Amino acid sequence: MGLTTELAQDLYRIQLDDRDKEQLKTLIIDFFAASFAGYRQNRVFNERVERVIYPQQGTEESFVFLQDRKYPARTAAFMNSLYGHGAELDDGNKRAAGHPGVHLIPAVFALSDKLNKSGDDVLQALATGYEAFIRLSSAAQPGMVARGFHSTGAAGTLACAAACARLYGLDAQGIEDSIALATTMTGGLLSYGDSRPAIKPLNPGKAAENGMLAAMLANEGVQGPTEALEGQNGWFHAFTDEVYEDYLKGSGHLLLHDCYFKLYPSCRHTHCGIDAAVALHDRVKAGDIEKVNVYIYPNAIKLAGLKIPKDKDETKFSIPYTLACALLNGSYGTADMDPPRLSEDVLDLINKISLISDTSMEDREKGIRGTKVEVILKDGRREEETVLVPKGDPERPLTRADIVDKLIICAQGQADEKTIMKLVASIEAAGGAGTFENPMKILSEK
Repeated sequence: MGLTTELAQDLYRIQLDDRDKEQLKTLIIDFFAASFAGYRQNRVFNERVERVIYPQQGTEESFVFLQDRKYPARTAAFMNSLYGHGAELDDGNKRAAGHPGVHLIPAVFALSDKLNKSGDDVLQALATGYEAFIRLSSAAQPGMVARGFHSTGAAGTLACAAACARLYGLDAQGIEDSIALATTMTGGLLSYGDSRPAIKPLNPGKAAENGMLAAMLANEGVQGPTEALEGQNGWFHAFTDEVYEDYLKGSGHLLLHDCYFKLYPSCRHTHCGIDAAVALHDRVKAGDIEKVNVYIYPNAIKLAGLKIPKDKDETKFSIPYTLACALLNGSYGTADMDPPRLSEDVLDLINKISLISDTSMEDREKGIRGTKVEVILKDGRREEETVLVPKGDPERPLTRADIVDKLIICAQGQADEKTIMKLVASIEAAGGAGTFENPMKILSEK
């Protein structure tokens, strides 16, 4: 049995227990928090995309975040994903080196609106997509990143295809055909990290839209190539030099439980450094600092090594900037993004920071992507803090209440607390055999 067939059959057999459903609901709440932040923080880019997309209108099928009318399901999936990734606050998975929820939740919600599916169907589809994304992207790493591909877009397209196929009620062969068709529609480069990072949300947006299209075609009987993943011209051949097949087999639990939640509006590669800097804040004074050495794994420097951000978009990919703000202020948040706090003290500290490539800070098997921050003081003393796992990872979990608080903070100025509590209640009620009530509807009526 080939890898593509085996994966599709595994995905078809997924069943959920109550713990799985509760985790999915927390992930959905977190997605809405990220969406409020992304809708506001990436506003200039969002508005330009809206001027292209919304005038096209089309069949009213699915709800879109903070819009007062429905749009075609594929449009809704694209736009909701775009908003969700605009502030770098959406969930992720370390081993997969990407973000699953930001394309899966928009795709599944939009298609559910079109098909009038039940809450159980929606949760089942989401679990299928999370499993597909984490297995596929993990198996292709680190080669995928080394080749310059963004896993959120590339593996996300296949994951959305699997999730939407499950929502259509397709069997294992239908899931396989959806994935196979999606392999010809994948994309997403890491070039946003070189310049103009505001465009990054296009990658999950196209994953959501194209993955849904692949499932729609499979639902009509269109078949994809056999051995679409493992073939000589297959997906793995295109995206990596080495395939870790063991990661394609999953685990003893659904991998959605291995996802992390983000407290800071920046690339996950910055988060251990921020945590370390916050811990060091009360132990050092800015005026006493001679030098700061940051020991961090090579991929972090590649993807988030920008020294001085020119705008709010670049703050998301700057280890020196986020760390300097956290070390000076004892915190880091959206207020540090727009505009960047490029004050004299921040710039002075950035110029004292050196990023040092250290492979010992990353261990895929142990789930470690860490950072050691060493502060050398003018009197020769040293203070250091090492964080191997940032807050929000499964090893340092956040509670449902923490995620709701995050949602309330991110929604300030865009929705009142009464609306937010109604939104949370609708998510917590998801499940069962009745027709799924998309929480997006609440925001369209506010």
